[in-house]
Amino acid sequence: MNVELVAHTPDPDRLCAQAALISKWPNPWSEFRTFWNDKTDLAHLTDALEKGHVSVIEHASFTFSLEGISRACSHQLVRHRLASYTQQSQRYVTLESSSFVAPPSIRAHPDAAERFSTSMHENFRFYRNLLDMGISEEDARFILPNATRTNILVTMNARELLHFFALRCCERTQWELRDVAWKMLSLAKGKAPLIFSKGGPSCVQSGYCPEKDLTCGKTKEMKEKAAAL
Repeated sequence: MNVELVAHTPDPDRLCAQAALISKWPNPWSEFRTFWNDKTDLAHLTDALEKGHVSVIEHASFTFSLEGISRACSHQLVRHRLASYTQQSQRYVTLESSSFVAPPSIRAHPDAAERFSTSMHENFRFYRNLLDMGISEEDARFILPNATRTNILVTMNARELLHFFALRCCERTQWELRDVAWKMLSLAKGKAPLIFSKGGPSCVQSGYCPEKDLTCGKTKEMKEKAAAL
């Protein structure tokens, strides 16, 4: 699995700080743009975020390429509706027998790993047989499992990304999507350290765990992990 930051709004912290000031400044952006500096800009953004005025960070967007994830993972990802997705099509792309993801728990169990691999290759062999019979990719794909690898391009604004990280960096999230979320957070934070200064699972962003009796009990560890990015 590979996660790449393909594109992002230039200088996202600065842009969102300017948006925060526009809401309370008597003059338009074009009249005070020459007065911007890091000290005043970033102070306005910090003030907005601390007060919960997070609509201003919707002006920044980030596009990621998620490569080699499973269809099981992408099915969960696209539940986040305030985003744009373009996924590798199984109608037009012929897949190879090695195009599947094996969970760590299965890989760690020799007998399970062998049976899993055999089953995957049998599925793909039948998939190839269907294609050889003249069945279209569109219909042959019905035999493919959730483990099948896929590639997907994802675009989210910064506000939606914070929400995504709150849910998907959590220890209770499925392992593959959790790994994806932490990689995305690391890349986003590198470009917008102020916007994502408190990025991470809910316990990092809000200081408490909404899972209550289902909590992992690792709030301290999660805060340290997020701070280390």
